[in-house]
Amino acid sequence: MLQQPPSEPLSQDVSPTLNPSGKTAPLQEVFSSIQGEALYVGKRQVFVRFAHCHLKCAYCDTPMTSATGQCHVEDPPGSGLEHLYPNPMRPQTLLEIIGSLLKTAKHHSVSFTGGEPLLYHGFLKELLPQVQKLAPTYLETSGTQPEFLQTVLPWLDFIAMDIKLPSATKEAPQFEQHARFYQMSLNNPNTQCFIKLVFNTQTTLAELDAVKAIVTDRNTPIILQPETSLIDRSVSIQPKHLFDIENHLAGHFNDVRIIPQTHKMLNVL
Repeated sequence: MLQQPPSEPLSQDVSPTLNPSGKTAPLQEVFSSIQGEALYVGKRQVFVRFAHCHLKCAYCDTPMTSATGQCHVEDPPGSGLEHLYPNPMRPQTLLEIIGSLLKTAKHHSVSFTGGEPLLYHGFLKELLPQVQKLAPTYLETSGTQPEFLQTVLPWLDFIAMDIKLPSATKEAPQFEQHARFYQMSLNNPNTQCFIKLVFNTQTTLAELDAVKAIVTDRNTPIILQPETSLIDRSVSIQPKHLFDIENHLAGHFNDVRIIPQTHKMLNVL
């Protein structure tokens, strides 16, 4: 059981401005749950959700800050009971929270998600070597900031890398940044990188061809995630279109899977 956090005043400095010193970072929540997406779906993880993102994907279902501006820590897992910690948080404080949650069950890894965790690469550079002594590290990222990845790559065991398809994000393509990011991820042979593609009925074969050009290793797993409605959590894509997209990639890559967001089905964090 976590100890109650100290009664410090809440800092209002929770903007996405980078902190080169790595001393603090704004967090939304920390909790233990089941990975609901991609290659390691169903695995138990400790999740660390950072605030803010530099992108505005149309399908994003994650608030960029917590309702209070503080970091919400659920303990014990699944109870709905929360401790509130002031933001921005120091690495040592977060390390203690992670260590406490890891003791509650056997965990596959610690997932750093967001928002975009790499906005706080200085903070992660200070934190990750300590976390890796406790459990494998797992980064969930937009895959658009290769220069920030380089800062923390030596301490990453898994990278869940998005390739942002404009048909789904409704933003300009990020393919050049994705290509650089992916190639950077290959520089650490101890890091497993896999690709997540959120797609919908507007996704084109030309976008999938761009993915083929970005991901140069055919053994890299490709996870197709149908876009989930922000209104009723439904997936509205016809089976034929689903299989057309899968077939287009399966002829090129050795491991292509269709996996929706399963944690929403379980009604867990």
